[in-house]
Amino acid sequence: MSLATSMLQALLFPSSDAVTDAAADPAVAGPSVPFAYAGGYAPECGGIHALRRDAEGRVTATLAAELSGSPTWLHLSPDGRRLHALLEDSHELASFDVNPADGALTLIARRPSGGQLPVHLDWQGDHAWIAHYGDGRLCRVPVNQEGALGAPDLVISPRDGAAPHAHMVRRHPRRPLMVATDLGQDLLRVWRLDGPGTEGGAPVELAPCPLPPGSGPRHFVFDPYDDEQLYLLNESANALDWLGLDAQGRVSSRERLSSLPPSFEGLSYASDLLMSPDGRRLYALNRLHDAISVFFVDARCRPTWAGEVWAQGSYPRSASFSPDGSQLWVCLQRSHQICVFELGDEGVPRFGRQFIAMPGAACVVFR
Repeated sequence: MSLATSMLQALLFPSSDAVTDAAADPAVAGPSVPFAYAGGYAPECGGIHALRRDAEGRVTATLAAELSGSPTWLHLSPDGRRLHALLEDSHELASFDVNPADGALTLIARRPSGGQLPVHLDWQGDHAWIAHYGDGRLCRVPVNQEGALGAPDLVISPRDGAAPHAHMVRRHPRRPLMVATDLGQDLLRVWRLDGPGTEGGAPVELAPCPLPPGSGPRHFVFDPYDDEQLYLLNESANALDWLGLDAQGRVSSRERLSSLPPSFEGLSYASDLLMSPDGRRLYALNRLHDAISVFFVDARCRPTWAGEVWAQGSYPRSASFSPDGSQLWVCLQRSHQICVFELGDEGVPRFGRQFIAMPGAACVVFR
């Protein structure tokens, strides 16, 4: 047994006197004020839910805005005044006003997203980009005077080839580059956002990065400190790719690691990927196998498999860090729950003995 695995087991199964209640500090928000919002899949999920904490630290999710169509991706504007939802099943996007005093939601706009099955939104100042799984389209939507997302004003079509499934789009945090995954075509696509050809605001596509057949690229993260590091989780291959991305937008392959333990046999689909704020840990979710894989990242930015922990339920679809980075909140779609993990100084998830009932849980965002 490796040292990393031993450490994970010790954290997973501590002695009873070492286990404490993982409820967060109730001083963070009053009992009637939401500190987060969650969305999920119909028919179980009837809209956007508000998460509230009582005086004892217990968290409940209650319906805050009835909304059909499966709000499976939420984004809170940087100023906290607007909440945007992608409605995956109805191919729409919705924008809400957020009352700063009590967190109440008021619908201010609802319209088609510009493609089929919108699954990911990336906020870029005065506009956002939306990735569509159903038809592979990437749609740019402006932010109007009310702070709502408007109708698409620019569409990037999928490349010719097999059935496209755009799964994620995101701008590089420090460089004028935008990256997107196409799960159906096993491609990582890259665009330049400034320079020749971009004067009208349209990104210029660069050479794509083809991935091994059957990879199914899904979610990725940029290193928070090193501009040239990119980590990609592949849904179908259950694999983590360590990639290079230079200033010209050229992608290079460095290493591929499995997101599953060597002993695993059966069917699994990798889903979400997060990187700790210090850039030293990667967390990959695996559905059906229902586990959280942990990768340590060394000073050279190279990831190594460190072990896994059980997700405490079925079908972990996405995860979010708590605002202070001390917890990992995991959405368990088929268990209809959000599970809270404590990260501690080692950054290894430890079940915090806290579940929140959430129908069809798919995503959570913090205020």
